[in-house]
Amino acid sequence: MRITSGGPAAENGPEPDLSDPHFYGTGDPHPVWTRLRAKDPVHRQCPFGAKPEFWAVTRHADVSRVLVRHTEFTTSRGNILTTLGQTDIAGGKMLAVTDPPGHKRLKDPLAPHVSRQAVRDHEPALRKFSRRLLSIGAREETWDFAAQAAYYPIAIAGLLLGIPESSWDRLKHFTYAAVAESDPDYAPAGSSRSQVLSRAHSEIFLYFATEVSRPGRAEADDLIGALLRATPDGEPLSREEVILNAYSLLIGATVTTSHAASGGLLALLENPGEYARWRASGDTASLVEEILRWTSPANHALRHTTDEVRLGDACIGAGQPVTAWLGSANRDESVFLEPFRFAVDRKPNRHIAFGVGAHRCIGAHVARLALTVLFEEIAGNFERIELADEPRHLHSTFIAGIKSLPVRTVLGPDGVGLRDLKPLGNTTEEAL
Repeated sequence: MRITSGGPAAENGPEPDLSDPHFYGTGDPHPVWTRLRAKDPVHRQCPFGAKPEFWAVTRHADVSRVLVRHTEFTTSRGNILTTLGQTDIAGGKMLAVTDPPGHKRLKDPLAPHVSRQAVRDHEPALRKFSRRLLSIGAREETWDFAAQAAYYPIAIAGLLLGIPESSWDRLKHFTYAAVAESDPDYAPAGSSRSQVLSRAHSEIFLYFATEVSRPGRAEADDLIGALLRATPDGEPLSREEVILNAYSLLIGATVTTSHAASGGLLALLENPGEYARWRASGDTASLVEEILRWTSPANHALRHTTDEVRLGDACIGAGQPVTAWLGSANRDESVFLEPFRFAVDRKPNRHIAFGVGAHRCIGAHVARLALTVLFEEIAGNFERIELADEPRHLHSTFIAGIKSLPVRTVLGPDGVGLRDLKPLGNTTEEAL
């Protein structure tokens, strides 16, 4: 399976297309990454069909260098493979595709709202969302954990961005389409990848364009209000900058939390000894760090060289696209002892699931607390939880995710109260 497998790599094998979303939905990149780390850690990915070539970096140290050294590897030309060969119109306007020092101009208005203390103040709301997510397990013995978890980051983004619950279902659908445009669950039959992306982006941008135009919106104590009030360099952000960064924050929330939650639960269920060890120790902080390493939900980050650069034994020309594979870096044998063993008490744990450097995920504190609260609620409310069927993985180069995780649960004594809660989101997909 996409997240759970790994281990020794075949010495030889056909070169995979690392830009093919279906490879991550139906195949397993870990044996490939393992081979590349050992034999070709800065790999030149040759074109498949009409696709441009790019470089794939797989070792922890090299991935960290690509992400940290923005003067050598710029993000302004796009930060994910779907933008490969195109001009990213958000470059220099959106936090995720703006290099320092301009990056600071966009980050500073948001930082106080996602600091460790500010996030801690949201813990009661996160706990309520977690319990609502799990409440379907109080009504049905067998249910899809991943389908319910998909609403968790949308609820959290709604809390931070001021998005009403009436908009969660629609935005959940289009954020998934924006990051998994080739997945059959999000791409209507006969639609091209570009058509799916275009509609997803249009729907999300239209939502935020309407939202930022509402009277009094700048007074709201949320991230959109913070962007509208911001005056870096003495000038307010443009309307386009506010919309683009609201979009980026919504997409960023979708990337980590739900897929780390589903992948983490799957890892625990497939490693019952580790599940028991965690329940006995109560050390959810270490569990969350191992879940983040193990799942590495943000699969890759794209950069472009600003000049000719030597990375390892490779000489990369100026302007070349370089992909840094975080999922590979977090299984690097030179950094992690037994990297293909899921260990709930792993210390130290030098994972880079949130990235490193200036572009380290701004929502890291939110994601950590959200995962901590969710797994505390799982332990507190269910006497037993087990797999009911095989998981299904998301077809995406950007997100290493699980879109379906059927589970069978038995409530514990403290879980009875879940029956009184409204489930988090719809349990059936709406027509869009």
